[in-house]
Amino acid sequence: MKNNIQKLAEERISYLFKKAEEVAKSGNPELAKRYVTIAKNIGMKSQLPIPRTLKRKFCKKCYSFFVQGKTVRVRIQKKDKRIVYTCLICGNAQRYPFSKERKALKSTQRLRKQ
Repeated sequence: MKNNIQKLAEERISYLFKKAEEVAKSGNPELAKRYVTIAKNIGMKSQLPIPRTLKRKFCKKCYSFFVQGKTVRVRIQKKDKRIVYTCLICGNAQRYPFSKERKALKSTQRLRKQ
């Protein structure tokens, strides 16, 4: 029973993010924000975490969907080796490490285990 609910929640979350992307690109950021909020609430209700790829597509403070140039500014900090997403609506900044370093770190950890 619980597995079916989580599977349905995953499908709804992915569908809502697809719709949010379509709506945000067409020029309606408020509706896209609403879709992201609904998807977040579904995840919390079903105790299902939102996948990492989808987490980086919206602002964690105001839930606005990221569209480069319209709602988000993306910068690379070479010194700190991370990517900075700055929401142009609320000004919140989210920092993530480069994915290449993360992949290299995981591959070296796998080799050490073997």
